[in-house]
Amino acid sequence: MSGAGNLALTNLTKYEMLALDGELNVSDGHPRQSLSSTQHRILQRMPEIFARAAEEQFVDIERRAQRTFLDSLGQLSAPVEAGRVHSSYASSVAMDVVARSLRPRVRTIGLIHPTFDNIPDLLLGWGHQLVPLEEKALTEGEIPELHRLDAVFLTVPNNPTGTTIGTEALRQIAVTCADRGIPLILDTCFRGFAPQDRPDMYALLDETGVEWIMIEDTGKLWPLLELKLGFISHSRQCSFDIVENLSDVLLSVSPFVLSLVTEFAADARDGGYEQIHSLIRRNRTVLDEALADTDASLASHSCDVSVTLVELPDHLSSRPVWRELRHAGLHTLPCDPFFWADKRQGERYLRVALSRDTPLIEKAAALLRDYFRSQRPSPTSRTA
Repeated sequence: MSGAGNLALTNLTKYEMLALDGELNVSDGHPRQSLSSTQHRILQRMPEIFARAAEEQFVDIERRAQRTFLDSLGQLSAPVEAGRVHSSYASSVAMDVVARSLRPRVRTIGLIHPTFDNIPDLLLGWGHQLVPLEEKALTEGEIPELHRLDAVFLTVPNNPTGTTIGTEALRQIAVTCADRGIPLILDTCFRGFAPQDRPDMYALLDETGVEWIMIEDTGKLWPLLELKLGFISHSRQCSFDIVENLSDVLLSVSPFVLSLVTEFAADARDGGYEQIHSLIRRNRTVLDEALADTDASLASHSCDVSVTLVELPDHLSSRPVWRELRHAGLHTLPCDPFFWADKRQGERYLRVALSRDTPLIEKAAALLRDYFRSQRPSPTSRTA
């Protein structure tokens, strides 16, 4: 984007814009690794895929893409054939439509804390009040401040921490929401990085009777140069006019992109997910080992998502570190904007994206290692 260097850094996306042409860009969570051999073969068939998309009925292309993608993620009960899955250009568009649709019935929303800052920004922009829901309570199936809430909004798995709310904890949250008559909204954009034994979340929610809305995303998985889709799905008893609000934004998504999603989802189902998971594990290990002899460390060694938090030594803070690393050619993300209710909590962390080729991660990890070694307090300052 032209003029990106002059942006006022008011949100995380603007930090990511600064990194778009950076050689060592581990800033945004979009996939930037090389295509696999089977993915290359799909792209070689693009003229054929395009021609077929131009000839088929749109509804058939769309439902095939939705069904193939959601089935590949183990979401066999997603209401595709019932017409309750709706396509959008991206998950951020879907998020905005949902935030708008919740008005005017929903005023106060309990939102997971931390999470990517465009979620609270969009919700606040549509006039909602937010109450932070800390991850620890949610992973135990509890909803803090429940008496204050008109809705609950969770990111599962969460970004930037990788925290996943387990099946039984999620069930308990859904039951609680159902008992209180409040809707449950789930952003599942990083679902594809969870283990293969993912629960069928649609079946789980339907069993509880909760009113739910789900946001899905293809854009975190495959390096398709931003050719991606978001999906909004909802329960049978959903009382929010999502279709009306979505129609104010778009007529339809591209049938060509839908066709590409079908091909890539089928490839992921047939071994592609294992390749993605292996890459992320390998890159996380590279980073972990590089930090082993420094005063920084990974905040969690057990998460599966394609981003990771680096916990800084006590004497460092994220924005100055981000700035110095950027001057050295490495683009990361400072984490205070993720902690939208208490930005001070985020000053302890940087976020590093892992959906990159391993040689790039090795270069980034070496630069981080050298930087943190150089920032160690001198023996004199430790004893002062």
